Amino acid sequence: MSVLGAFVTALSILAAPPTDPPWSESAVQTLGDLRAGRPLVTYVVVPLCSNSQINCGSAIAGRAGDLAHNLYWGAIFGARRFLDRKASPWSRVEVAPGADPILEQATFRRSINGARWGMPNAAIEQIVVLQAVHGDRINEGVEHFWKIATEGGIARFQDAGQTRQERIHVVGYAGHNRLMDGVRLPPVPDPAHRAPISAFVLACNSEPYFGPSLRSAGVQVLLTTRALMAPEGYLVDAVARTVGDNLGMRSIRTAAIDASVHWQGIERKDASWVFAVPSVASP
Repeated sequence: MSVLGAFVTALSILAAPPTDPPWSESAVQTLGDLRAGRPLVTYVVVPLCSNSQINCGSAIAGRAGDLAHNLYWGAIFGARRFLDRKASPWSRVEVAPGADPILEQATFRRSINGARWGMPNAAIEQIVVLQAVHGDRINEGVEHFWKIATEGGIARFQDAGQTRQERIHVVGYAGHNRLMDGVRLPPVPDPAHRAPISAFVLACNSEPYFGPSLRSAGVQVLLTTRALMAPEGYLVDAVARTVGDNLGMRSIRTAAIDASVHWQGIERKDASWVFAVPSVASP
């Protein structure tokens, strides 16, 4: 190869986009569960929007306990309503009352092509569990998310009359960033209780507030934000589907950007600025 050819090759390598390995590359427990025929479970904590904390857009959208109309739950782009919409790729498994401070739990499923997980002859069940937390109890919602992210957890729901208990593999938070009000995350659990899983945080400016603490606890952070934003249902949907398709962290971010452009009608450069660029693929 000529000197010029070697120089061009070196430039092409430097200019090549970085690799985007599947988010599950180091999630040994997740891969083991799926190979054993268990579902992939994504669990999302959704504190309802409260006008006492932020401007939710209208009086009715900011009623902290109003499931039917709340901005983050029952409104047109609310998490439950969006996944439950007519054109949704998700099918409803169960919607049931929750135990205080959880007002309601909504569970959905879809089928994934197993080839995305190295199992070409399998159909994998993906479960998404949404938990509506009363907006006045948002601090408990933050703690609930943190506990699952750092210690793992079990999702419980009814499916065709049968009680199911499934391990949570990815946990999300979609709501107001309470840490911006001065609330602090609990301490990192001691090693004996630590069993971190993968997580994402859809909240205003979540990277500086949640990101470092989650990573210090060994949590794989799939997506955070770096600006003010609306943690609405189309983002929960986009992240959950990309996670189910076992794509990489950059692809998860791209899916969130695409959803924002489509559903909010904003410029791509503005949507791109909202979501933090992933810096590491694993803790």
